[in-house]
Amino acid sequence: MLDLSKLNRNQLAAVRADDGPVLIIAGAGTGKTRVLTARIAYLVEQRKFNPNQILAFTFTNKAANEMRTRISNTLEHAFIPWIGTYHATCLKILKEDIHHLKRANNFNVIDDEDQLTIIREIFKEGEISVKDIKPKKALEIIQKVKIDEIDLTKINSLQKLHELKIYRWEELSSFRHIVKNYEKKLIKSNLLDFDDLLILTRKLFNDHPTIKEKWQNKFTYILVDEFQDTNLIQFEIFNALINPKSQNIFVVGDPDQTIYTWRGAYPNIFTDFLHNFKNAKTYVLDLNYRSTKNILKVANSLIKNNKERIDKELITNNVEGSTVIVYTGDTAQQEANYIVKQIQKMFKNKNYTYHEMAVLYRAKHLSRLIEQEFINNNIAYYVYGDIRFYQRREIKDLIAYLKLIAKPSDELSLKRIINIPTRGIGLVTIEKINQYAVEHDLKFHDVLLQIANNEIDAQWAKTNIKQFMILLEHIYKETKTLSISEILKKIIQIIKYEDYIKTLDQSEERWENIKELITAIEEYQFKHPNSSLEEFLDEISLYTEADDNKNRMHNSVSLMTIHFAKGTEFKVVFIIGLNEGIFPTRHLNYETDMEEERRIAYVGITRSMEKLYLTCNLGFSPISSEKLIPSRFIKEIGKNNYQMDSSEMVSISKADLDWYDSNTIADFQNNYNTEIINFKIGDVIVHTIFGSGVIIGINGDMLDIAFKSPFGIKSLIKNHKSIKRLKH
Repeated sequence: MLDLSKLNRNQLAAVRADDGPVLIIAGAGTGKTRVLTARIAYLVEQRKFNPNQILAFTFTNKAANEMRTRISNTLEHAFIPWIGTYHATCLKILKEDIHHLKRANNFNVIDDEDQLTIIREIFKEGEISVKDIKPKKALEIIQKVKIDEIDLTKINSLQKLHELKIYRWEELSSFRHIVKNYEKKLIKSNLLDFDDLLILTRKLFNDHPTIKEKWQNKFTYILVDEFQDTNLIQFEIFNALINPKSQNIFVVGDPDQTIYTWRGAYPNIFTDFLHNFKNAKTYVLDLNYRSTKNILKVANSLIKNNKERIDKELITNNVEGSTVIVYTGDTAQQEANYIVKQIQKMFKNKNYTYHEMAVLYRAKHLSRLIEQEFINNNIAYYVYGDIRFYQRREIKDLIAYLKLIAKPSDELSLKRIINIPTRGIGLVTIEKINQYAVEHDLKFHDVLLQIANNEIDAQWAKTNIKQFMILLEHIYKETKTLSISEILKKIIQIIKYEDYIKTLDQSEERWENIKELITAIEEYQFKHPNSSLEEFLDEISLYTEADDNKNRMHNSVSLMTIHFAKGTEFKVVFIIGLNEGIFPTRHLNYETDMEEERRIAYVGITRSMEKLYLTCNLGFSPISSEKLIPSRFIKEIGKNNYQMDSSEMVSISKADLDWYDSNTIADFQNNYNTEIINFKIGDVIVHTIFGSGVIIGINGDMLDIAFKSPFGIKSLIKNHKSIKRLKH
């Protein structure tokens, strides 16, 4: 039964809002998921809306599952079938109505790795060299051309060419060839990529008003989570589904967390919404349940520097909490050492577990030194954004076999597993079969059948192909009456996949992944007892990196980009690399990009519940090799809102470490200290260029210092100002 007693005043008002358009401005940690689920439960229990006619858009499958669980815990036996991502919703719509676009309803959805496989085929067929054009670059062009409906044959100006990030005219004809043949191959094999799910749904609604009206009448209420992340095509689909008479829509988001403009989200979506729905009721959720007062002071002070925003300030009833710490190291190595020391201290004192701590950064490359120091100090960690579970080689192999059970002619799956496990059908043979299929306008599967039936006079591993087709037929017969998990187990047994895995690197880890896949399927079957193999494959085809937590170590420090961290929370957060040119990064469109950089920093800060560390260093930029300075964001949060932590290292003199300035006349004598310094073998020092090292020898005025790779052992004058050593 729905209990609204735990909602605050603003949350309660939003949940009980009247029909018609409703906009919720929900700050970080203000309980937006609670409000969304309570609103759905309220509509079902109090307002008697049919659960089958409620549509809720989320931005990850994980969020959709969490929402379903909360609703089922609130309302016994209540199930909302239309909770999911835009892609998942569009998949369902297209499975029902794509035939109106003259496409078959039994299509398969491919991921980015499959897309690259197709693109590489096109490169071979068109004799396009990967030295001239990279497949990933071609994929980027395909995605932009499709989403923005760009006709490459009409590109006639340098400006339009550069907007596509193509900088040579001679490349344009190659891209035209790639885009044209990519679409041909998808249509021929009845495949859709992720973008097609949105593009073809938009086309379906635009070209067939009666179909659009059918779906408008299907849904009596529409809700949207993370509204600030909605891109233009998603906004168009959302608008197309709104019933123009009732306009029953409920959108929740935070303009200050718009950090995905690079993939189509746009900060003005809230003002556009209010312009389109002038009768919309607006509610602001500003009571934060996550962070301490001191953390929110920093967040509020920073984001106020953005001019283009809907004004709000987060408040909390939580304690003042620890003062936010700002630390400046002399080198990136020193910054990493500081973070390790703080984590060790908190863990040793049993203040926090590793699981409760996270290190966040603006770009992936910044994790390298942190990872290195975690390994050196035996700190368990997990890097998010690594290879996704469903992208792993062994998982994709077995999913390909499952896809062939559902659709025997699936070309990508056939090509993937035709020689897995190894059965003597090499790349040369596959290429010849593919070439024959192209020349005779046949499907890859048709050519295999003709070879197996002796209808083609070709010697392309003929015996092996016959045996392969017999094997597939055997698998089909043996799995006809089995459940999904039993099908997978039977496939593994028939093809002797466990034996094959043992021949690969990391075989134990791969086999653990396969067992995890079986568990995942069994969990799916438990939750969806009447679902088919096709429905399972549809579901996992939509899984994204943000949904994959299976590989998370139970007690490990989390390392991730701030973009990946969105939607998470940790008791202790370190935000590293707060230097100009790194965070904020360098941008061409200074004003708008700087506002987004500030929003990214705001998202990072508001992940923290109890302790927040902001760190930077005064070393050299890994990108430009320039001397680094602290980020403007540190100044913008205000000196009164943080405490500087003193360095763990001390200079061997009182002199400034900025011992060399290329803009001034060199004064080499001033680069050295005059006092006597008593070094000992074993002293730990930090050098401004080489990072941390250990003194392994003393020869008069020279120190032999062992630095970490790639620098090795260096002999340095012991009184040079570039050296600092640990405090004793």
